[in-house]
Amino acid sequence: MQYVRTTSGASRIPDDINGGTASFHGSPIIDQSLVDLALKNPECLSVSRVLVLYTGGTIGMKRENGSYCSVENFLLPALSKMPTFCDPEFKTNLTQFNFERVHGKVRKSDIPRHSSVLYSRGSRCQSSITASDHIQTYALPLDKTGHRIMYTLVEYWPLLDSSDLSMNEWKRIAQDIYAFYDLFDGFVVLHGTDTLAYTASALSFMLENLGKPVVLTGAQLPVFEFRSDGWNNFLGALMIAGGKYAICEVTVFFHDKLFRGSRVVKCSSNNFDAFESPNYPAIAELGSEIVVNYDLIFRTTGMPKPFCIHTNLCQDVAVLNMFPLISKDHIVSMLAPPIKGIVLRTYGAGNVPSSRQDLLDALKEASERGVLIVNVTQCWRGGVKAIYTTGLILNEYGVTPGYDMTTEAALTKLAYILSKTGNADYATKRNMLLCSLRGEVTVEGEDSRAANLSIYSVSSLNQDKNLMMYFASLFSSAASADSEGIGSMWVQRIIPVLACCAAASNNVPCLKEMKHIIGHLQLFDTEGSTPLHKSAFYGHVSATKYLLECGVSVHISDKCGYTPLDYALTSLALSEEVVQLLLNSGAILNSESHLVIKLVHQAVAQDDVRRLRLYLLCGYQFDNIDDEGRSALHVAVANHQLDAIKFLLTPKKQQQQVVQQQQQKKHTSTSDAITGLEVHGAGISPHCRTLWGTSAIDEAKIRNYSDIVELLQKYA
Repeated sequence: MQYVRTTSGASRIPDDINGGTASFHGSPIIDQSLVDLALKNPECLSVSRVLVLYTGGTIGMKRENGSYCSVENFLLPALSKMPTFCDPEFKTNLTQFNFERVHGKVRKSDIPRHSSVLYSRGSRCQSSITASDHIQTYALPLDKTGHRIMYTLVEYWPLLDSSDLSMNEWKRIAQDIYAFYDLFDGFVVLHGTDTLAYTASALSFMLENLGKPVVLTGAQLPVFEFRSDGWNNFLGALMIAGGKYAICEVTVFFHDKLFRGSRVVKCSSNNFDAFESPNYPAIAELGSEIVVNYDLIFRTTGMPKPFCIHTNLCQDVAVLNMFPLISKDHIVSMLAPPIKGIVLRTYGAGNVPSSRQDLLDALKEASERGVLIVNVTQCWRGGVKAIYTTGLILNEYGVTPGYDMTTEAALTKLAYILSKTGNADYATKRNMLLCSLRGEVTVEGEDSRAANLSIYSVSSLNQDKNLMMYFASLFSSAASADSEGIGSMWVQRIIPVLACCAAASNNVPCLKEMKHIIGHLQLFDTEGSTPLHKSAFYGHVSATKYLLECGVSVHISDKCGYTPLDYALTSLALSEEVVQLLLNSGAILNSESHLVIKLVHQAVAQDDVRRLRLYLLCGYQFDNIDDEGRSALHVAVANHQLDAIKFLLTPKKQQQQVVQQQQQKKHTSTSDAITGLEVHGAGISPHCRTLWGTSAIDEAKIRNYSDIVELLQKYA
């Protein structure tokens, strides 16, 4: 089953969100008031929210009677006693804030603006969880950049050993990430180590069009032990998930290294470096600094789509190991119905005994029957290559080469493809198996690194060459020659500025050249802005579209807390097409952010109805209250903006369905989709009141705006 997000800021909740054997108690939402409280600290410049799903495993176990065991509601209270995971200063401020709120000493504008921030989800998501003590929100200490990570840890019930996890638990994790995707900046899954590689591979396929980091981690020893790897693994996972690194894929963090989830294998049962990625470098490493290899991050080609999940994996798959004494009966029984897919683990570079015609005939018969067979090596490093006669034979018998895929990735990829393609023909499934869907395989002829450096010289710089490109190439080659020194420093500082300048001027050819030189465009200038922030702010459709096609994330906030969508909505060169491109790529508007509320109320005060319609398209809730306790309608009344008042009062009349139907028409343009917004309004009640108890009519009467009083009474 596939759950697809809409492009209007709202999302459709899975009907079977309660499915699966694991469930958690409580509500995992981090209220906006907590974020606002954190930002009141002048040293805190930005805040990110992370959802931690604790499924079980050694990392949260308790020592009892000389052995480790999972204990319900043990991890949460224990973390509260650890300053690294629960900042004492923020905890004190939060306790004081809650005390003053209970006793009425907090200003009304400081009270949470909604009883629940599930504004984009609806009641079905909220009904899947119940109130309990098995959930708590904590905050990490401020880092050196003034960034704070707040996280909510949700404890699954029952807690499961990783050896007990099945496809049902994979489905549950995927559904929980989907259900709260809008409300968090990243996700961490605490998991036992035994099957962690399988879960990571499965989630990498199940989470489609992922635009936020999902980090799996575990430990060899519990996090509370005096000597433990759990402390470092959990902290590192939180920093990656809550940091602004734009690693928008499923990853595994272990022993100071971040690996692609579909590339890892467990290599040790007791060492702290228990996981390795044999055929692909680490995406990031944590030392005295966090070093991210951005050119190794997986990025889809073409325009990104909204996040969705695919949960109904095919369970009729298995692993068949080749060994010298294997019998034909064993192979035949493994390939017999209902099996639809087999991971064949062969010798060396993909070899099988060429003298065993009975085995080859069994493989051929299964392949002709439609069984999908993928060939992976039993070796830890390297992959399948048809360089020996014994390996070439398998290709002739319908076996698909798996190249350097791990067994875990091959098995979960089979389960995904067989369920995804349905009744498609065998050739279609086989072609899909040969492709790299999530960066899980290096297909022959492809370079594992995206970067393809070009070196220009001053003497060869012609008039048609962009000077900006020359410097980009120069700094890139300098960084390659001196990766630890001045060259690397300059490439990190100068190239992002050049890329942002190119995006701001809509110079797509320059952006293409820069991508050719450095391999990606997920770059950050000194203000934390990406080139996508710049192209969105200046309303450039071509640059925005190209940057999205290059995989630049729509979810990254700059140091001011603004995303590319925020800049597109505040741009003087307001472009409906740019807004629509960002929404179609999964961009989300945080309606509860005080920054967004302030920007919307500025548009209301300026009677900018065109801009307000776009905010409505993005799912903004116009009954949100600002720091002065006013909604958008009260601001419109105070500034005597009649057009804005009419827009706010006009009923919605199922507005979102109208827009979605227009977008689904094959030949409907973006401008046509936006035009549908002109028919209806925001549907705000004229009886809504400020936090001080006055209605919009009261506000109009106080100011002697008789025309507005008459208008409000008409809608009342």
